[in-house]
Amino acid sequence: MFTNKEDYKASEISNSSNTISRETSIEGNVETSGNLRIEGKILGNIRAQAKVVLGTSANVEGKVFAQNADIEGTVKGTLQVEGLLTLKSSAKIKGDIQTGKLVMESGAKFDGKCKMGAFKNPGDLSTAGKKQTPVKEATTKTPIVPPTKEAKPSLTN
Repeated sequence: MFTNKEDYKASEISNSSNTISRETSIEGNVETSGNLRIEGKILGNIRAQAKVVLGTSANVEGKVFAQNADIEGTVKGTLQVEGLLTLKSSAKIKGDIQTGKLVMESGAKFDGKCKMGAFKNPGDLSTAGKKQTPVKEATTKTPIVPPTKEAKPSLTN
């Protein structure tokens, strides 16, 4: 079935699931290579290389970066979903959304801006939302020359 150990490991990671239960509250960032289901409260950013599911009792205050996501709970922060984002009827989003595709059920609430379409760096969630060191681009500046006093032509000869 698998030709080498890397294929097996990739399959194992994509099929792994993590659950944060209703009684759990986490203050800090959460990162995973696999799927993530949240029913509890997260104060921090979430980064998943696979699918994120926020259940009806989920409350997230922070940025969410995922390959795909189903939202039933509350998010106060930016959602960046490379593939399909589904906002279920009980979803409450207060923040901006960037996604490849969006499905929004009747009753879902959304307060923010939405940008849909292809990402600039598709498949690169590893750096999404992480502080990047700006690259200084070489620019050519035209020197500003102050105006000179020119002799005005006289009207008389």
